Amino acid sequence: MVIKIGKKPKTTKLKIGGTDSDKNKYEANSKYLTKNGKPILPVMGEFHYSRYAAGEWKDEILKMQAGGIGILATYVFWIHHEEKKGQFDFTGNRDIRRFLEICSEVNMPVWLRIGPWTHGECRNGGFPDWLVEELDDRGFGTVARTDSEPYLSYVRSFWKRLAEETKGQMCKDGGAVIGIQLENEYCHVGGPSDKDEGRKHIMTLKMLARELGFDVPYYTTTGWGGAVSVYNETLPVFGGYVDAPWEDSINELPASENFLITPSDEEAKTDNPYLTAELGGGLQATAHRRTYPFAQDIEAQSLCMLAAGANLLGYYMYHGGFNPDGNGENKYSTYQESKATNYFNDLPIKGYDFEAPIRESGRLNESFYRLKRLHLMINAFEEQLAPAEAYFPEKQPQSAEDMRTPRISARYNHKTGEGFLFVNNHQRLRKMKDIRGLEVELEFANGRKLSIKNINCADGECAVIPFNLKMGGCRIISTNASLLTKVGSQYFFYYDSENFSQKPRFEFEGLPSGDMTLLTKEQAENAYVFKDVLYISEHLLYEKDGKLCMLLEGGCCDACISGYKESEFFKRNVYADTKALTVSAKVQESSGAERKDVLKTADKYNDIPADENCRTYELFIEYKKERELSEHVFLNDIYLNVSFGGDKAQLFCGDRIIDDWFSNGDEWYVALKRYDYPEKLRLVVYPYRDEVYYDLPRKMGCELLAVTAQTEFAVEL
Repeated sequence: MVIKIGKKPKTTKLKIGGTDSDKNKYEANSKYLTKNGKPILPVMGEFHYSRYAAGEWKDEILKMQAGGIGILATYVFWIHHEEKKGQFDFTGNRDIRRFLEICSEVNMPVWLRIGPWTHGECRNGGFPDWLVEELDDRGFGTVARTDSEPYLSYVRSFWKRLAEETKGQMCKDGGAVIGIQLENEYCHVGGPSDKDEGRKHIMTLKMLARELGFDVPYYTTTGWGGAVSVYNETLPVFGGYVDAPWEDSINELPASENFLITPSDEEAKTDNPYLTAELGGGLQATAHRRTYPFAQDIEAQSLCMLAAGANLLGYYMYHGGFNPDGNGENKYSTYQESKATNYFNDLPIKGYDFEAPIRESGRLNESFYRLKRLHLMINAFEEQLAPAEAYFPEKQPQSAEDMRTPRISARYNHKTGEGFLFVNNHQRLRKMKDIRGLEVELEFANGRKLSIKNINCADGECAVIPFNLKMGGCRIISTNASLLTKVGSQYFFYYDSENFSQKPRFEFEGLPSGDMTLLTKEQAENAYVFKDVLYISEHLLYEKDGKLCMLLEGGCCDACISGYKESEFFKRNVYADTKALTVSAKVQESSGAERKDVLKTADKYNDIPADENCRTYELFIEYKKERELSEHVFLNDIYLNVSFGGDKAQLFCGDRIIDDWFSNGDEWYVALKRYDYPEKLRLVVYPYRDEVYYDLPRKMGCELLAVTAQTEFAVEL
């Protein structure tokens, strides 16, 4: 295949940017973002503070950093803070100041998405009920999300209080907030049909935000689907999901074009850098579509966006969560999107797991490891990659159903001469032909040619292959190995030893002066980088308070990390400690006469309807401690793994619903630490429904199949 590398394109500097308290200067041009004049290519992950337990925020943010996330994005849901007009709640899980302070403590920059309309599968798109009711009297569709009064006054009132809570948290004041997103999907979902009016409102919101203290280097707005952005004022952000759980269909959808590597039509119409904020890190189950995002789906879509020229990878969601309880006198109010609130979907009341790389429970998905591999490469080579222009082969797949034509592109840095060849050999719910011995010829504008030979990529896999890459005093002219990362003077590559026995080839210009290490695909997925050291561990590693920590499941007899596996510390302490606490769950089914509605409120959105065919179980959890833990070993959490046949299940502690799950064939884990390790819970299982789409095999019936408990320990290494 041939890829023609064109001449260096023109880059236009934008009038966007600012500085932080350390005088670091953030700017943007028509191609990429910069910090102190150097190109950056951030990796951003969405995590909602009000959808998680405040006591666990720090550890979860550290997990995100371990996965290669460099910016945390979070929505501010208006309804979570002002459910009743004039009564604000910024306590507990809603304490945004404490959340931002923790982000500062662990050096995690934040992109604050302040709305005022946010969506995020929240009731009314995050608008409080009282606001909707008041504006309904004036014609909600013509007043809301415009410069009209009283809507704008209400926005000012909420943002003013939000600004008080976040005072000092902008990066110019030494805080974590580096960017602000205004509105969401504006003029794509809601807002005026007149685009000029829409842009006027965006500018009104930006001026109001700055006036109140939300003064940051970057402002963004949604860029897809006809949404409006204001050139040189806000940067448009794009996205894509591997499936569409919001669609009406209960059938498999056509093959998605998100797995092709093609130029972005929307991005090409602007003079802004190609940034993303909603690359689906997973999918949220809906009542009628139980889609499952396979790890290969998430990795491949992200690589395709990067290969097409994206210079900010932003995931929604990167970390799952759960809807908080209502506040004030509506303490049992629920916040989920539902048909009762005029949306297309019914969603779980509490669970917002999203099948994300880090789950609602805090456990890791397979996608965490696959994305981390990509993030290590981006974080190490962002200066070379961000300015690199994307070029595409003349021979493209005929459609997303073309499983034979290779899906490739090259990004070339005209200044340094370095480049990256991207290969995607995955299409969701399809089988691709293995790529074996592919040769790609790069033709440069000056007539020079470069052949990259013997490229191999199995079905379901991706690759990033460097060319002309500087390595110390030499260059790697070409290789067929995948690039992982660089640590100090050491370069790490990997290859798929499971599917291809032949080791990769390297062609150098000059004598290699840096160290080069070749890893297997599995080792690359288990790689972490902390303080200029690369670790390979089968268990999660993260840094906390200057110490390297590992998470181990209870009963673990192996902690495979170089330098630790055979250590006396593990032999004498850790292995025994992971068996020091045993947890068991006994089950007793309740009779139908004992079934009752546990939420007793007048709120029309709260009711959990009785179902004569549902089944109710009492779960009795027993904790047995065998010995005291060692000095550097701590109980991190205990998870219930609940397996059931049926449509959905809801878990109660007393009369309070604490979690629920729409059956999708995947495992349901419930973290117990945030509920103070309860000894008794109630589970309600609802009958299986046939008119629902599933990706994974269905679990039919209406019964509890099994409940098991899994302990997890944190170990300071």
